[in-house]
Amino acid sequence: DNRAPDGKYTVIVKFIVDVNGVLHDIEAENDPGYGAAKEAVRVIKLSPKWVPANKYGRLVRAYRRQPITLIIENG
Repeated sequence: DNRAPDGKYTVIVKFIVDVNGVLHDIEAENDPGYGAAKEAVRVIKLSPKWVPANKYGRLVRAYRRQPITLIIENG
């Protein structure tokens, strides 16, 4: 049972955005438990293409760290 107590659970997901906006090497940096890390990675994998980074007018690959906060309310 993954039922988490009420509260906020933040997962930092790290990945690379390539020049086409496709995400690679997606993984969670931390895991607060209750399946939060797995869910955060799942959500990032389902996201549409991202806007690639631009350096000196050229599109480049970029490393990103994205916090995802899950708010649990067992009402």
